Amino acid sequence: MKTPGFTALPRFTGLYSILLAIVLCFRSLPLAAAAEDEVPAALLPLDALVDDSRFDEAYALAQTMLAEWEGEPLFDYLYGSAALESGHANAAIFAFERLVQDYPGEPSLKLDLARAQFAQRNLAAARELFEEVRATQPEPNVQRNIRAFLDAIADREDATHSRLIWFVSALFGHDSNINSATQLDTIGTPLGEVTLQPNTQAIADSFADLTGGVAYFKPLNKLAAFNFNASYQRHDKLTSNDFDLDVFAANASYTRTYGNLRLSGGGRVQKANLASNPFQNSASLLVSAERSANGEGWTPLLTLAYTGVRYGTTAVANANLRDVNQWLLSGVLGKHQGRFNHNVSLFYGTETARYAQGNDNAQTFYGLAWIEQFQWRPSHTPYLRVSLQHSQNQAPTPLFGITRKADLVATALGWLWRSSDQLDLTAELNYLNNDANLDLFAYERLKVQAGLRYQF
Repeated sequence: MKTPGFTALPRFTGLYSILLAIVLCFRSLPLAAAAEDEVPAALLPLDALVDDSRFDEAYALAQTMLAEWEGEPLFDYLYGSAALESGHANAAIFAFERLVQDYPGEPSLKLDLARAQFAQRNLAAARELFEEVRATQPEPNVQRNIRAFLDAIADREDATHSRLIWFVSALFGHDSNINSATQLDTIGTPLGEVTLQPNTQAIADSFADLTGGVAYFKPLNKLAAFNFNASYQRHDKLTSNDFDLDVFAANASYTRTYGNLRLSGGGRVQKANLASNPFQNSASLLVSAERSANGEGWTPLLTLAYTGVRYGTTAVANANLRDVNQWLLSGVLGKHQGRFNHNVSLFYGTETARYAQGNDNAQTFYGLAWIEQFQWRPSHTPYLRVSLQHSQNQAPTPLFGITRKADLVATALGWLWRSSDQLDLTAELNYLNNDANLDLFAYERLKVQAGLRYQF
């Protein structure tokens, strides 16, 4: 039989929802430590369902047993656990309240009751219970995760008020290939060997990225909210000024919650200048749906985006032949498990050229990404990110007469240090390998960077 655990429920912060699910091993309840043969025979099926985390079935079964068993401590614990993990927080509250009254010295029961109060949005009651257990000085991992719940309570209380946040960030590092170009000196073409100019080969340089921005959150009611954010970013190469990039981006969205489903719709615009010259403009429409998960379940997020990309510039002849319209569908699954945060995503995109002469610039692409985070300490989070992408252009490249294909592998190993509620410090090592069937588009890239972000 499972002993009481402590599993967090969804927490929403900022512009997007984030699942907070933490398992705390605070297992001291005598009734839950009973041997299997001490469980009454009538409760064994219910105990087995809870033990197997089949909470929906356990709750349905417990409902049929209420008249006979309600008030029996072991039944109340099993019933309360099944109710809480299957989304029936109000029923869980009644069960755990009886247990807390019968076993006032058991902190694990107070934590279960606090979780139920949190799920029912009785934030003041949940805070009082969490604080009461924290005052007993439990083991460090319990204290850490109680703090996470208290932060979640503060976030939910903040969600009833408008918020305006300003931020600045700076990154400094070195990039072995700032222009994502081939390392080759010559390439073969149908016309023979061609010697590449220095600015069309890989260029190594140090860089500084400086960013400033603002985020605004406006709740419209308990279930709906408006979000807006904007940023300006300067990518400054220290010696290769031809590749300096200025990017302005802004997006706005409307979000509404229906039970455990969170729907969002909005738009995004972006303008990029290369070496102070107009380079690329884009505009997107996005819709997304996210379902919150109880217990240790995965949280799914599905997003559909339509983007128009335009290269209207007089600096390069026929630049607008690169204009495309893009559809992108992505799905993300996230899960917190103890100190680990797992994230897996799949994506598929297809583009159509704005002009028929530019069909060779439009692509179809798909891939997957995996991100693993580990909460080493409350303020230190190392992470690993790996992504794979296959792309194929819609038409042969005029120069080569071959349809371009590529397989991109990108990896990142990093560290996030949350020095305070306002200051984050980061360090990251990136490696990319683009294996293309045309040598001109094959490259490797290694980048190391460190920086900080401050919000106020």
